[in-house]
Amino acid sequence: QKVQSEKSEGMAGIIEEGQVLANARGKPGVKDAALIAAAQHVEHYEIAGYGTARTFAQRLGHPQVASLLQQTLDEEKAADKELSSLAEASINPEAAREGHVR
Repeated sequence: QKVQSEKSEGMAGIIEEGQVLANARGKPGVKDAALIAAAQHVEHYEIAGYGTARTFAQRLGHPQVASLLQQTLDEEKAADKELSSLAEASINPEAAREGHVR
């Protein structure tokens, strides 16, 4: 059955917030930290969507579809974890140093 595609107002808002951050002025480390946070916002939105779709597929008796959605969900979770690692290891400490008034 053909699926109708509709614009996600929620995702559009998240993307718009990210674009505002990308165009904002500020210290590079602080801006990088904000952009990682924005990227994680997108990942979390996607994780919620894929998790819900996977559960629906399971409940409707479509294990192959559920399996494919689980693979995508795992990829999104891995991307989120990588962003967290990057932020915690270098970006956030740099942003904290740049954010201190001397």
